[in-house]
Amino acid sequence: MSFTLLAQILARDPRKQVRFPEPPVEEALTALRRLEASLRELPAQPPAPAGPSADDTEGLAAAFGGLATQVWRAYGKTVDPATGQPREEMRRVHRHIEGALDVLKQMGLTINDWVNQPYDAGLPVKVLTFQPAPGVVRDTILETVRPTVMWKNRLVQLGEVVVGTPVDSGEKIP
Repeated sequence: MSFTLLAQILARDPRKQVRFPEPPVEEALTALRRLEASLRELPAQPPAPAGPSADDTEGLAAAFGGLATQVWRAYGKTVDPATGQPREEMRRVHRHIEGALDVLKQMGLTINDWVNQPYDAGLPVKVLTFQPAPGVVRDTILETVRPTVMWKNRLVQLGEVVVGTPVDSGEKIP
């Protein structure tokens, strides 16, 4: 009878010889064959997840950003910049664009054009240019080329702006 060193180490009393049971090799091989057969029956590709994937969400978010930008631009075309009121010839169209903006808001989209806001380096915008502007005391956003769009508090589209800087008066500070 052959006893291994491991059997003696694991025995409660190493002076007594312990014999481990023989493993059921045939049963293990049968279970392994059954497992291999069931794996061959599985489809090569796993089934698609029920919910939207990360790629779908990213594409949807980008589409929302583009849609919001186009509605924002159309809104800007219908409003008189001097008064902020809809132009007379665009009143009917303006109502529909306002309705579209309301639907976008209900979907969780926030559109911000930042015009006349003080510029801060932490804003979610890409500055296209800095230009001197008369009457500006501190860096201020003068024009928005593309608005910042947020969807459910997540940045979907980075805004693009033109920033006005104070005009240098030529005086040197001692």
